Parts: sequence; C-alpha cells; structure tokens
Amino acid sequence: MTNSNSTEEMFSVTRSFVPNIILDSIGIGLCIIAVCKTFIFIILILIRRQLIKSKDKILFLLSFNMYMSIFIFSLFLLDMFISMIKGHLYPDMSQINDDTLWCRLKVYLSTVALISSLYSTTIQALYRFFRITYYNRYFFYVNIYFYIFILSIQVIISSFQPLPILLIGDYQYEDYHCQINLTNGRGILMAAFLIWLLPVSITVVIYVYTLRYIRQNSSKFTQQQQTKINRNFIVIKRILWLIIFILVFGMPACSTTIVFYLFGYVGWWANHLTWLTFVLSFIGNHLKPANRLITNRIDRYLVKYLAYDLEKILRGSFSDHISKTCTKTDVSCLASDILCPWLGPRYQLNDHLKSCPYQQIRPI
Repeated sequence: MTNSNSTEEMFSVTRSFVPNIILDSIGIGLCIIAVCKTFIFIILILIRRQLIKSKDKILFLLSFNMYMSIFIFSLFLLDMFISMIKGHLYPDMSQINDDTLWCRLKVYLSTVALISSLYSTTIQALYRFFRITYYNRYFFYVNIYFYIFILSIQVIISSFQPLPILLIGDYQYEDYHCQINLTNGRGILMAAFLIWLLPVSITVVIYVYTLRYIRQNSSKFTQQQQTKINRNFIVIKRILWLIIFILVFGMPACSTTIVFYLFGYVGWWANHLTWLTFVLSFIGNHLKPANRLITNRIDRYLVKYLAYDLEKILRGSFSDHISKTCTKTDVSCLASDILCPWLGPRYQLNDHLKSCPYQQIRPI
C-alpha cells in the first residue's frame, strides 16, 4: 500500500514538473527573441541618428522610446521565467532565497516598463494627431525638445501609476516570482485600470478624434496634404490593431480571476498562460512590423543603390538627381504659390501646365 501511494505521489509530481519546465523554456525562448529583436532595432536607430533628416528625428526618438521600454520589460520577463524554471528545478532553495523586497521591486519596475511601452503608442498617436490637425503649427510636430519634455512626463507618470499596487502590498510571491495574485480581485482590478485601461483609453480617444477630424475635413485638404494624411492613416490603423491585439492578450489575467470567483478553480498553468500571452502580444505587434519607420529607411537606401546601378548616378549627387532631374519624383505645380493643388510625377508636369487653370490666370 505504501509503495502504491509513493508511486502515485511521484507520478503526480512528475506530471506537473515536466509541463512546467516545458512552458518555462518556451517563455525563456520567446523573451530572448523579444530582447534580441528590440536590441537590434535600438542599435539601428542609434547608428542612423546622425544621418537622418531633422524632420525625421522626432520619429526616431519616439521609436527609440518604444523599443527601449519593450527591451527593459522583456529583460524583466526573461528574469521572471528564469526564476520560475530555477524554482521548478530546485523548489526548496528558491522558496527561501527569492521571497524578498527586491523581488517586489523587480515586478514594480517591470510594470513601469510595461506602462511606458503602452504610453509610447499614446505619444505616437499624439504626434500623428498634431501632424494632421495642426499641420500649420510646426511647433507641435517639429520641435524635438517638446517631445523630450513629453517623454519625461511619460516616465514620471509610468513610475507613479503602479505605485499604489506596491504600497498596499498586492505584489506577492507566487510560483517562484512576484506578481499580483490571480485570485486577488482587488489587485487585478487596480492593475487592469492603472496598467491597461488608462493608457489604452487615452490612445483610442486621440485616434478616434483624429479619424473624425479627417472625415469632417477631407474636402478641405490639398492633394499634398491628402498624401501625407494617407501615410499617417496607414500607421494609425496599424497601431489601432496593435491596441486591440494587446487588449485581447491581456484578457487571460482577468478571465482567470473571474473563473476563480465563479467556480473556485485556478489551474496550475494560469501563470504561464498569463505571462506567455504578454510576451506574444509584444512580439506579435510591436516587433513584427519593425515599426515601419526603420523598414522605410532600409527600403529608401535599397532604392538608392538600385538607382546607382541602373542609372550610373554618382553617390554624392543622388539628392540633386531626385530634386532636379528624376522623372518619377513627385513635384508640385509651378502655380502652387497661387493655390494650385496638383501634385504628380515630374514627367507629367509639362502636360499639366498646358491645361492648368491657375497657371493660365497668373499675371504676366
């Protein structure tokens, strides 16, 4: 009888041990992917910072801010999964050594990084909003010091928002790391509001107002403005999908709490499900598009090299070729100074001038 009980106990431990190790390993692998990708993007941004045009510096600053926040958050997640796999391998040792104040400070700092990454999309939404609705007020989307000030406010707000959760003691040691217990209804509700709903709601409100402004004023925009707005609109749609994706993948934490209060059950896999979906949400959206800013820069240099090979353009005169002689470059009508809205390739300019009503009424 004793042998039978010990065999069942050993089988039970093995049954939970192996899946935990597998899920811990998957979490570590995904975190390493996130860390490597964000690190590469940060290096690319730093390498190009001296070569970019002044009008693109703000975009690069906002991209750097977003990737740095995700990079820090991914490092904390990696540390968490390493603590979990160590705890599952050596449970007695981890229980004694890891239940410390530093454990709670780590989860607080990781939450700050998470909130900062969410607010980074809010600031990008604000930048698009200013470019579209206040296009004639260059201070709001050209002045880089204005955005440095906004990013400073972002860091301060991100530091203060999760502070109540830390002070009231809702960060607890569980499953060999510190977090809000998934059965703690108060803590989960506070986290849902302070960490998710607040930054995401602000971002959605900004984009809704921006889209409403575009719909109401589309007839007033010139063709050149329409082109710029269309580019911004594509980015807006991508970030809106990103927000939806983040919200969907943030639901497991709340759903686990709801299931516990309804049925009194929390599976051993609940923590893994919650944190793995966090990692997937950031890998799947923030990193997959590579923030079109970087890929657009790469595409632009690829176009340059193709142009050198095909047209034998000297490397130093490429900009002059684009601005003065390239037949496919978009140019404005010569009568744009008297409000002609035409914008098209240079090879179509002469045909347009023959029938341009604005050019015909120009005083001689």
